[in-house]
Amino acid sequence: MKIYIKTEKNIKGMVRSRVACFDGPGKVSLKEVDLEPSEEQVLVKTVQASICGTDKLYYAGEVPREVNLPICPWGHEGGGIVVKVGSKVREFSEGDVVMSFGPGTFADYFLATVPYGCLKAPEGIDLEVACLGEPLACAVHAARIATRNVGVGDTAAVVGAGFAGQIILQGLKKCGVDPLFVVDKVDFKLDFAKRFGADIVLNVDRDNVVKEVMDSTDGRGVDLVVEASGSGDGLNLASEIVKHNGTIVIYSHYMKPFLANLFRWHEDALNIVHACLMHHTKEEMVVWTREAFRLVKKNLFNVKPLITKKYYLSEISEAFENEILNKNSIKTAIIP
Repeated sequence: MKIYIKTEKNIKGMVRSRVACFDGPGKVSLKEVDLEPSEEQVLVKTVQASICGTDKLYYAGEVPREVNLPICPWGHEGGGIVVKVGSKVREFSEGDVVMSFGPGTFADYFLATVPYGCLKAPEGIDLEVACLGEPLACAVHAARIATRNVGVGDTAAVVGAGFAGQIILQGLKKCGVDPLFVVDKVDFKLDFAKRFGADIVLNVDRDNVVKEVMDSTDGRGVDLVVEASGSGDGLNLASEIVKHNGTIVIYSHYMKPFLANLFRWHEDALNIVHACLMHHTKEEMVVWTREAFRLVKKNLFNVKPLITKKYYLSEISEAFENEILNKNSIKTAIIP
């Protein structure tokens, strides 16, 4: 798929772009920069970026000590159209629709280093869905990992009903899990989970999750739990509701240290599986992303309704403030 766009360049032939910078907890700024791809880069006109759960944790103050501030340009989810290619680039040409797998997408334009900074969007994929390339590939990959560890009639739970949780629960239902529990703190997200196939939804702030799960499984616990909340409390809850010799699939990226109930992991010989696509090799990321989108093209996942809010780039500070104060969103898009 190709789309051609005319770009405005300055006197030096560079493209001027607004870029968002993360300056520290609660602080996002916009500044203008001139962009020119190096010989191994492509310049991409952003069509749509989106806010990752990690971005929200950073904004709320959960910044790992290994991260240097400011982060500029910020944002890694998104996609767009190639408008210029470096002299050594052979994989891409102007007009290609690409999915970002690198930094800088909260911007009018972003630079992607070939070959792993972006991937071509598969033919036949909706443009807005293609711009969810990185988070969608990650979530579908996690769904694949989870479904390999359960069978028809097994019981499962998803802790955390954000974007990834919504994709993973769809995969679990399609492989015959019954019942499927989904746990979150936000009723808006639980309503989506119910719509997408969850059998029992539980609000951790209102329901006794452990009791409900144990009562519904004759005291055994579920065969598998996918932890997708991004919190230590979520992982410890997963440890409480999984059965003896059961499986915990860890999707989350945890931003700060916490105490985990490893006694159960050892005493009950739990099977702990890591399902994060982006923390393997770049080559594996490419292979697994292509496999994920093979499943997306089969319409196995209902994706587009998960884009529940949109903001312009000029409103990015407001977008993050609302993400923290109002949790009623699954995936929030940022449009130049």
